[in-house]
Amino acid sequence: MSSTDNIGGHGASIKSWIACLIIVVGFIVGGVAMVIWNWPMFWAGVAVVVVGCIFTRAVHIMEDVSEYGGQSSAGTDPQGTY
Repeated sequence: MSSTDNIGGHGASIKSWIACLIIVVGFIVGGVAMVIWNWPMFWAGVAVVVVGCIFTRAVHIMEDVSEYGGQSSAGTDPQGTY
């Protein structure tokens, strides 16, 4: 097996990175709001997380993910063992 073989991970598409970034920003906004005790800001952070979750569902980011980087069929181990 060469060092350039893709044996795991995800497709790392831009839509996946954007979706994750939206959710992380929502968590950061909500966390900062809890520290400074600002409830409207906290709920805005929750809303951003919800929007991020809806975005992830809309762009089907879970289709980017495969256990072995898309090289083998689902449920099989390309090396024969775990």
